[in-house]
Amino acid sequence: MLKGYFKMPIMVMLKFMQSLRFFTFFLIIGLFLGGCSTINSQISGRTATEQYLVTASIERAMNKVEWSRLRGQKVFLEIIGLQPTEFPYMETVIKQQLVKEGAFPVTEVTDADIAITANVKSVGTDIWSSNFGIPILFANNVTTSYNLSGISLYTSNLQEGYCRVEIFAADPDTLKPIWHSPPVNGKSMFRTQTFLGFIGPIKTSDIYPEKKLHRPDDYEASGNGNN
Repeated sequence: MLKGYFKMPIMVMLKFMQSLRFFTFFLIIGLFLGGCSTINSQISGRTATEQYLVTASIERAMNKVEWSRLRGQKVFLEIIGLQPTEFPYMETVIKQQLVKEGAFPVTEVTDADIAITANVKSVGTDIWSSNFGIPILFANNVTTSYNLSGISLYTSNLQEGYCRVEIFAADPDTLKPIWHSPPVNGKSMFRTQTFLGFIGPIKTSDIYPEKKLHRPDDYEASGNGNN
């Protein structure tokens, strides 16, 4: 009877100690993950990724226009829209397409056989961030330099490039419409995913070549890994 009497408190004590160990383990993991799972993203400075996204979306949109109908003609180009910082690159891409299809870009409308206007509806990038984890309810009562908002289980950052352009062609003298290309869209994406705060970031993209995502073995040895 005595063995049965002491058995129950001992089992309760063991379960309590296991629960305490489990809680302490996740608390330590939460402190560690809170300090290393933050991903900073710079938007205003045109990061390399953002430049890739924007240029890729512009090129993909322009590839959908039937430039072949301008073959053999002198073409004057005008670009209008709300984001003029992207216009020089877009102008270069369009002129390259015209030359490729046998047209002749000109700088003066008086020299042109046809004038085209690229109406830029949208060009730029969007960022979508998701974070799933286990919240720590008492974090607000703790004073520490670490982030105790919770245990991060999964973090995803998706950055998308987008370009939408509509092309109008007219007679340069009479401004009479000749043809109109429906709006064309160009899209690009770059995603990073992190699991448990330290597995990753795993990168997936449709813009970077493979060597950009997977660095060669001599990358660190060449001194390029210091940045």
